[in-house]
Amino acid sequence: MPLKEALKCFSCFEVSRLCGRVLSELRIVFDVDVTELLSPYSELLFCSGLFTEVYLVSSELLGVVDVLRRSGRVPYCVGVYVGRFRGREPYLIPSTMLANTVFSRLGRYVSTVVVSDDGLKPFLYGRDILKTSVVKVYPKLRRNGIVFVVGSDGYVYGVGISLVDDLMIKDLRSNDVVVKNVFDVGWYLRGGTKPKEKKFKV
Repeated sequence: MPLKEALKCFSCFEVSRLCGRVLSELRIVFDVDVTELLSPYSELLFCSGLFTEVYLVSSELLGVVDVLRRSGRVPYCVGVYVGRFRGREPYLIPSTMLANTVFSRLGRYVSTVVVSDDGLKPFLYGRDILKTSVVKVYPKLRRNGIVFVVGSDGYVYGVGISLVDDLMIKDLRSNDVVVKNVFDVGWYLRGGTKPKEKKFKV
């Protein structure tokens, strides 16, 4: 992609404070060192324009990005898409791609709710997850923390904010909201590549 004035990419050497924050957020969400788990994709790359996107790349791929940058070009996407970095909580909104990859490598889910097909459909249209739709909860849900929404097929369909912690769910009524929708893969089908609807709802 030709270099636009507003788009720049940085490695951890150039933005070490942001790097530390992202690594900390990843450990909180996944309860594991994601860079070690996804090795050789262990280098963080930040690309900023109107917003900041974060990628995990290998050292070799980071070298290729540096060559591209020196030639006046910036890659559109590279490595494993980690998610979007923000200036306020939640600081990192992990991608569904990252979550699917991490859970596949771990062999288990963390910070996840599995929802029924009846609950998944409205979620894919941008709605929140109600208690009645929750089939299973994988710890650790933290109130106001990131939570992943998984269908009965085991695929991560979206990311949300948990309105409760693990222990509070049993006390909720069936119509109470458990997860506030932040991003769902249905966004792409709803015209998400056009500025019709914000990608993230926070």
